[in-house]
Amino acid sequence: MVSRSLPHEYFFLNGSRSDGPVIGHIDGRPIPARVIDTRGSRYRFVGVARRDRRGRLDVSALRKNEWLVVPDLIYAAVA
Repeated sequence: MVSRSLPHEYFFLNGSRSDGPVIGHIDGRPIPARVIDTRGSRYRFVGVARRDRRGRLDVSALRKNEWLVVPDLIYAAVA
């Protein structure tokens, strides 16, 4: 279920850059295996975020240490 009280903007990694090979494409855009944020933290690709019938992202389905990267990609922090 999509939560109205959880703005999806809070769950995006801003300023992330690709790190590693491209493992596929979605909507013509590459899916990097890993990304690095502006602080140097690393994240690995774990899936694609779901949207409801109205097009809203289901941020309540994210697990601890998972973040969104445009376009609707989910990345998990690497320990």
